[in-house]
Amino acid sequence: MDRSVPEPRRGDRLFKSDSDWWHNAVLSNLGHEWSVYAEGYKAAADFLVKHIRDAPSGPNFLVFPIVFLYRQHIELRLKEIIRDGNRLLDSPEDFPQHHRLDELWQQCRRILEQVWPEGSAEHLDGVEECIHQFSQVDPTSTAFRYPTDTNGKPSLPGSRHINLRNLSEVMARIGALLDGASTGISVYLNYKHEIEAEYRDSY
Repeated sequence: MDRSVPEPRRGDRLFKSDSDWWHNAVLSNLGHEWSVYAEGYKAAADFLVKHIRDAPSGPNFLVFPIVFLYRQHIELRLKEIIRDGNRLLDSPEDFPQHHRLDELWQQCRRILEQVWPEGSAEHLDGVEECIHQFSQVDPTSTAFRYPTDTNGKPSLPGSRHINLRNLSEVMARIGALLDGASTGISVYLNYKHEIEAEYRDSY
């Protein structure tokens, strides 16, 4: 045991506020929770990549949380777009409860093409290629969380190199498109609700 670190004590509390208010995360003020969760995962991944850039000899094991955080960002954005996009398009469907990015993307893309029929297919194709790559490496969101799968086989078999600078740059482009789509749908949905409210109030 590392004696430089204090030992656990009875009465320790994990989740509390304290007098050093600048360290208190105010959960009740975070607003639209889906966007906040998605932005938080990506910001954390970006922070870790920056840490490695600033210290090139940084530990390789940070690749696991970095890739997982980026993947979680994509999954949350896709589910948010599916949920809000279906509401905008008057579809009763909600987002699926699974973690398969490729299947989520197919639903998401259909919605984006309906909301913005004149949008760039090339940009959507670029996102789709990257999501398929993610799905091949980590189909169910476990490969970067556990060293083995449920059958005891290695989660990431074979030697593999992941350039984290490149990963963060590609994720910035994917994130920009998904963030923009999420914001746009949210604006359209709010406008739709306002129109519906005005219509109801007029009768």
